[in-house]
Amino acid sequence: MTGRYRTPDDDRSQDAPAAPDARMDSRTDGGDPARDGSSVVLLHVEPYERSAELLGAFAERFADGVAVQSVDGTAAALDAIDVVDCVVTEQRLPDGSGVKLVERLRERGSDVPVVFHTTCREGETEARALEAGADAYFSKRSESGQYDRILERLRGLVGDDARNPRTATAVSLDASGPSAGAPPSEE
Repeated sequence: MTGRYRTPDDDRSQDAPAAPDARMDSRTDGGDPARDGSSVVLLHVEPYERSAELLGAFAERFADGVAVQSVDGTAAALDAIDVVDCVVTEQRLPDGSGVKLVERLRERGSDVPVVFHTTCREGETEARALEAGADAYFSKRSESGQYDRILERLRGLVGDDARNPRTATAVSLDASGPSAGAPPSEE
């Protein structure tokens, strides 16, 4: 099933019309996040359901004002991009790659901040992601603080007004700090 994870609603009749955002699965509030200006909508492009659940649970518990929407591939991410404020993506996706996703977003003229959180630790892939227009690159690691660093970076990119163009410069980070040769974070 492309675009989202299986939910109990998947058992509904195929004749029933789908909601416009049916490909998205909210991990924080069970539905669409409020667009009242107090909430930042983070699109998490992650093929592994457990990883999506972890970021969603962390944001729900520790990141006030952040609503996470999760999809599992590039097609669903491109469909959802107009209703989100920022993106966290894995590099390895079932229908493409995080780098290709960023390239397609930038080709469309989207300046939505994109941060990688990935198992792909190759320096060449990291360089391609940043060259394509990604704003940061974090390697997935099992250590404390990785989600804090990702969300802090996104806060800096999105700023107080989630719809303003981003003003921060691109940086490369893994879960423990800046990568060798990368400019320091503006945090």
